Amino acid sequence: SDVGGAEDLETTLDCLRRLEWASEQRLQWRKDGGSLESIGPYELPDMQVKARPSADEADGWAVGIVARERYAASRIVTELMLAANEAIAMCGEANGIPMPYRCQEMDGVSDEEIEATPEGPCRAWLAIRSTTKSQISPTPRPHAGLGLDLYVQATSPVRRYADLALHHQLKAHLRGDELPFPDGIEGEDKVKRASAILRLAQDGGEISRQLERPANDYWLREFLRRRGGNPTEVLVLSSDRWKEDRYKLLLQELGAIVTYASNRPLAIGSQIDMPSSALAEFV
Repeated sequence: SDVGGAEDLETTLDCLRRLEWASEQRLQWRKDGGSLESIGPYELPDMQVKARPSADEADGWAVGIVARERYAASRIVTELMLAANEAIAMCGEANGIPMPYRCQEMDGVSDEEIEATPEGPCRAWLAIRSTTKSQISPTPRPHAGLGLDLYVQATSPVRRYADLALHHQLKAHLRGDELPFPDGIEGEDKVKRASAILRLAQDGGEISRQLERPANDYWLREFLRRRGGNPTEVLVLSSDRWKEDRYKLLLQELGAIVTYASNRPLAIGSQIDMPSSALAEFV
């Protein structure tokens, strides 16, 4: 049984190595297509909030915030999910299936601007700043941020109802059944003409952002306030394009980005220790 277990482990490891190789090739392919990673390959961390009831806290809540760590497994999952979403979009286009295609544009970033920006988080932020807000479209259009010609979101049906609706749409097509989300009515205005599945993706994304962002901001502000004068290390990502005294700061250990007003110039790429309570005022 020990020999069989070792063989099974080696088979699994070999499979993971192949998946890692495939994900690396896929990432390079997207870079060649002009994705965000072609400007700044560094991945900015995500903020992970954990708030739970606690009798030890004055307000009855304990809150912890950390930057979510990224490993090779994260890249494998990310790239294969993107590949699956692109494949579904290609299927939808080829068969005329109404789908909520996601698209995004990018402003051009010169080589000089890239070279003048410190590598790592600052270049990643430069890349993000070059993108426009993603849009939902009834017709396939390029998603420049991902470096893809067409794209849908279908790989998170547990978290996103619109993804589940897209599963129903695709399964109905494969079975030859009537589509649950057919095209909209011709001749009416653009919003009414959009299919129900398009509106699901539009409304669902907007509502989730309206709920998630204030909640995260509240807990981040509360977390920093509780730390009082204890320092938090920040990295200066960029200056504001329109206001000279505004900067974007990355709270590296927390995975959070805040807008900070400074009465003195800050060097892009510099690391500074700031009182946590002072940062809380800017969340």
